[in-house]
Amino acid sequence: MKNNLLCVMVLGTFVLVGCGSKNDANEKNLSEATNAYLVKKGQLCLGIATKWPVDLQDSDRGAGNVKGSEMTALEKAGLVRSHEAETEVTPLSGTRPVNTKVLRYELTDDGKKFYQEKEAPGLIGEKESRGDICFGQQALDSVIKTEGPITVGDKKEMTLYYTYKIENLAGWAKDPNIQKTFPGIVSTIDGAGKTTLNQNLTLTDHGWEAD
Repeated sequence: MKNNLLCVMVLGTFVLVGCGSKNDANEKNLSEATNAYLVKKGQLCLGIATKWPVDLQDSDRGAGNVKGSEMTALEKAGLVRSHEAETEVTPLSGTRPVNTKVLRYELTDDGKKFYQEKEAPGLIGEKESRGDICFGQQALDSVIKTEGPITVGDKKEMTLYYTYKIENLAGWAKDPNIQKTFPGIVSTIDGAGKTTLNQNLTLTDHGWEAD
């Protein structure tokens, strides 16, 4: 009976040691804080944050125009569709808006699945909604090393170095035409599991949090 009680006490001690504290500067806590940050901020997008629908005038549709090339590639991938439309535009040399014909691009049902809308700085300090098309979610793959903690003022800070992986990678992101138009996709995909990133973390009342 005494032996059994001793085992329970020893086991209980191990459990307490294993739990640790959320304030500990260990790999587990830093990894969890980094992943929590990536869930909110780790969306991998094309970098075309703009107001939708997107209207292109004739001057935007010529050969070599970046915006025109991007919309054409997205339409071929089935993410947007275009149609002729008319809108009011104020010329640079005038004060009154005039009706202008445009080629309007709107998201398809498939495109809406990858659409992310965020607030961006607008005119006179106001914020406005702009949307981007995202092709995956960045997440922590493996920890390379940690540095710290160091004390900065009245706070403790650490740095986590890690490689990333891509979750929910969109099939269209592998399309050669899309990759040619948005070359950043290629380096992002190729860098998964190889490229080392770093994340700064600060100790708060709620544990470690990514800056």
